[in-house]
Amino acid sequence: MLVCASAVAVEQIQLSLGTLGSGTWVLQGGSLTIDWSQPGQPALMVQVASLDVGARHIENISFTCHAFDLGVQAVDCPHGQLSLRSDWLNANAVPAALRYDFVSRELTVTAGGLALAGGKVRLQFHQAGGGWQLDADLVDVTLAGAAGLLQKAGVDTGGLEYQGRIGGRFTVQGNAGGLTRASWQLNTREAGYSNAEGTQAAEALVLASRGAASPQGEHWRVQASLAATQGMVYAEPVYLEFSDKQHLDLSVDLRWMPTRGELSVASLVFDQPGVVKGSLAAGLVPAGDKPLRKLDLNIDAAWLPGLYSTWLQPWLAGTALGKLDTEGRLHGRLAVRDGRVESLDMQLEDLSARDHDGQFGIGQLDGDVQWARDTAGLSTLAWKSASVYRLQFGAAKVALETSADRLKLQSPLMVPLFDGELHVDAFELDVKAGQPRWLLDAMLTPVSMRAVSTALGWPPLSGTLSGMIPRVRYAQGDLTLGGVLLVQAFDGDITVRNLDIRQPLGLVPRLRGDVRIDNLDLKTLTEAFSFGRIEGRLDGQVKDLYMEAWKPVAFDAAFSTPPDDDSRHRISQRAVDNISNLGGAGMAGAVSRSFLRFLEDFPYQRLGIRCRLANGVCHMGGVAPAQSGYYLVQGRWLPPRLDVIGYASEVDWSSLLDRLKGITAGAAPVVR
Repeated sequence: MLVCASAVAVEQIQLSLGTLGSGTWVLQGGSLTIDWSQPGQPALMVQVASLDVGARHIENISFTCHAFDLGVQAVDCPHGQLSLRSDWLNANAVPAALRYDFVSRELTVTAGGLALAGGKVRLQFHQAGGGWQLDADLVDVTLAGAAGLLQKAGVDTGGLEYQGRIGGRFTVQGNAGGLTRASWQLNTREAGYSNAEGTQAAEALVLASRGAASPQGEHWRVQASLAATQGMVYAEPVYLEFSDKQHLDLSVDLRWMPTRGELSVASLVFDQPGVVKGSLAAGLVPAGDKPLRKLDLNIDAAWLPGLYSTWLQPWLAGTALGKLDTEGRLHGRLAVRDGRVESLDMQLEDLSARDHDGQFGIGQLDGDVQWARDTAGLSTLAWKSASVYRLQFGAAKVALETSADRLKLQSPLMVPLFDGELHVDAFELDVKAGQPRWLLDAMLTPVSMRAVSTALGWPPLSGTLSGMIPRVRYAQGDLTLGGVLLVQAFDGDITVRNLDIRQPLGLVPRLRGDVRIDNLDLKTLTEAFSFGRIEGRLDGQVKDLYMEAWKPVAFDAAFSTPPDDDSRHRISQRAVDNISNLGGAGMAGAVSRSFLRFLEDFPYQRLGIRCRLANGVCHMGGVAPAQSGYYLVQGRWLPPRLDVIGYASEVDWSSLLDRLKGITAGAAPVVR
């Protein structure tokens, strides 16, 4: 009809389209006008009152072509103008083109320079053979504007404020039945976002993403990739920085089932050079009681310190593992089911970690850690060095039996410590209802006290240190001793009985116990703590010891020369001064004013001191009562005889501690 009209004297044709619809779209108030009134310049105009595509509403659509080619097979308008209005896209006489093939019924419409979300968009619509495709080329579209459009479309954007711009191509394909595929190739520039709470933020992000999504029955399949090459991201508590050398690459294949509220991640491959490389598969129900139904994590390789500083340290802040110097590698697998860890298989290679404060460390750790909830496993660990505080341990290897909530030493462990060894005969750890319990049975073979004192920064000590650590148990926040703790030091024995520590890791630990010392060498002991030289032996006990926050609150302590001590008994002037100071009155002045000041030390018969602490007051005593007090040092009958008598029956505990600190620090004694 159009071809015939152009051959005769027809100046104008008008066609009213009324209402048209198919599947997901409805057109109303459409009309077509062709005007031949201008010789050689036929004009074409299409007008539509409204067009609804899904939930999107467009109105006042007008396409005008002042010069077009009308042939037998096609109509072609390469230079037209398009105007329209909608809640997401507006156009006012923007350049547009149209071509329609009468034979194949193929339609192509393009429009460029449309204003969209603070940027521009070029659209191309193509329909042929029952299918259609819409391409949108984005130029400098603002992320804030794009987020606003998504919100209008009913997509939750997380309540974030966005900055930066996005560009690239977005393609939508479909047919009479609706949408069949969406694909994209996008990139961002100076992108960022933040929330009001400050827990989510990003700046200067350079991202590149490409992918496709398509409906498959009741679910959508999404295959996509994302590369972050510049900028930073903070998602409390994790902070990430990206660069050309420190980039992050992700690729994902997932299925989203909106009717069931389930997200199935068939594969998520991640690669962060120098940090971690691997993949995972997961099943999630975001709105469920247990959102993470399934997780299979494979770490092909992870490198320290990158993994620690980037992904682990933020979660460990404020704990004993919050500040570590690390190095080494690891790889392995982790499985989670219904929010619970089901299995762990991790291989450690040349791993080292040291606390910034020097509290602990381990060097060149290798091993295979295996754990499963339903089956028993065996883990082996070997290290070249280890330290706890200033104690240095040597190389060792340990084998551990693991089960659902229990870890047990498979065979005795021997760890070198200075010139001795720590023998751990038994160690068990189990966790029930989130509460850890453990048992330790160990022994320390003789270790040089000189090596110990050097490591701890003490004055050089002589002799050896050894001991038994019998059946120490920790359960429900309490640590108890299953036998007698024996420490052999200063050529004597120190035993601890009835040890009970409540909440040792809490804010206010509470300790109770009884301590006894037998036959300690006073010369070694006093020289070690700058007390002044005393020769002889010492017995004593601390009964009903009670401490809070590792500070003594109550005890009944008494120390004295053993009755059967036949060793040499000598005491220096400095030791006399310090003992006098502890007793609240002293002989220092008397010694300095008499001929005794010419003697470096004095013989004595016996010495001792007693303190019963209660309510912040130390009730003092000595080895025997004196006429006006108590003997702290009782001299021999033969001259030169020296007695040190204490007169203060009660001494403030904090003051007594200050005196002891001054004495052991080498300060001059002060008598109060």
